[in-house]
Amino acid sequence: MYIDIHSYIKYNNGQYNLLPLLNDMKKYNIDYRVVGSLNNLSNIENTKNIINIVNKHDNLLGCAIINPKDPSCIDSVKLACTNENISMFEFNSFEHGYYPDLQYNLNEILSIIETTNKPVKVFVGIGARSIPQQWEFWAKKYPKIKFIFLHMGCFDYGYTCIDVASRNKNIFIETSNQYELQILRKSINTLDSHKILFGSMYPYRLTSTGLKIFDMLNLKKQYLDLIFNHNARSILKI
Repeated sequence: MYIDIHSYIKYNNGQYNLLPLLNDMKKYNIDYRVVGSLNNLSNIENTKNIINIVNKHDNLLGCAIINPKDPSCIDSVKLACTNENISMFEFNSFEHGYYPDLQYNLNEILSIIETTNKPVKVFVGIGARSIPQQWEFWAKKYPKIKFIFLHMGCFDYGYTCIDVASRNKNIFIETSNQYELQILRKSINTLDSHKILFGSMYPYRLTSTGLKIFDMLNLKKQYLDLIFNHNARSILKI
């Protein structure tokens, strides 16, 4: 069984293009997939739309993508916290253009999210607005929230991302867009086995690439089962 905790539904010409994502799931035997959408809609409108999509598909889990600079972000967070079709949150400071440790209203947003058991995904890995320590600041302030560092630090902060995750019980890492074998091996050798979660970043990255990279690591089946299935199942309460 595969559980993909990081994917997107493309939004073009006023429509969510869902069919290719569902076909991709069938092709690669993805049993569950966490879905969000990066688009120009307001936070609240996008969250409502994701809720409606997920409500029609038992194998999809919703992710509310929150831009703290959006005027509707608080309303979106409150809605997502109380709706069963939203399973986690995502923040992308690189895409939305802010410094996480200086974004004042993240304190209010995270204090609301803390009242739930829903995890928070954060983009780390490119430039000065997605440094792992910037999100570590919030992870330390909100130890009850499970933070998932996307892309395992990506291009710029792979090793740093693993170091930060290793010293914080509530920080986990996700695997998409991380193709440096040395960094992947360090994560496996350094972190507790329950801290690594599979994600594809579909459709912006190929699902096949995200899966096949593990063929090069010669991991035991029990370990792969944790990464591909059981760790996500535990965090998402599936």
